[in-house]
Amino acid sequence: MEKEKKTSNYDLQVDIAKKIFMEYDQELLIHKFHLLADETWIYIKYLNTPYRINRKDGRVEEDLQGSGFSECRSYDTVMTIYDLLCYSKGETMPILFQKWHTINSLSIGQSPDAGRFTKSYAKFFQKYRKELKTACESLGGVIQKPMARADLTCLIPVTSFFPVMLQFWEEDEEYAPQLMILWDENYSSFLHFETTFYLQGDLLERLKNILERQKKRGDL
Repeated sequence: MEKEKKTSNYDLQVDIAKKIFMEYDQELLIHKFHLLADETWIYIKYLNTPYRINRKDGRVEEDLQGSGFSECRSYDTVMTIYDLLCYSKGETMPILFQKWHTINSLSIGQSPDAGRFTKSYAKFFQKYRKELKTACESLGGVIQKPMARADLTCLIPVTSFFPVMLQFWEEDEEYAPQLMILWDENYSSFLHFETTFYLQGDLLERLKNILERQKKRGDL
């Protein structure tokens, strides 16, 4: 007899989140965020990848590289999508202040140091500093005028209604490479503080995977 597969805590949380999503007014969410929908699905683009949410059971499906939809079980991805749709209050979408800050400067009280998390990615991106711009653009990113003397500043649309700003400073004789994710001053009207770490990790891991795939194909 085959052993039953153990369900991870992350999978359990995803299944719980699906049930919670089903408690929300879907028509309100569709109207609020100007989403496409039909009788079966709600459609949303997340980090430039098409996703859809089943209106009968709440499951999230993704269309990776245009190969057709399949269920997404990525905890960071699913929880971020649900939170962006369900967290904000009221019947209208919150506004963006278009003023950018680090998550630590916007949070109240003690919080994890986001810089510690990004250090390993900064070192990795240093090896692909010339290609990082194209990788950001593949996620729908739009290159911005330099901010704070960063070598790369890119506005990346997480969804059609919520962006983040990525900045990267290349290594030089005095400083190690530095990577920073900036958040709109009104981010807390769109999602929980904890979700910013899910989103940040999801974004950076996708950039890393893009660069690794390009290297494997010999494009770099």
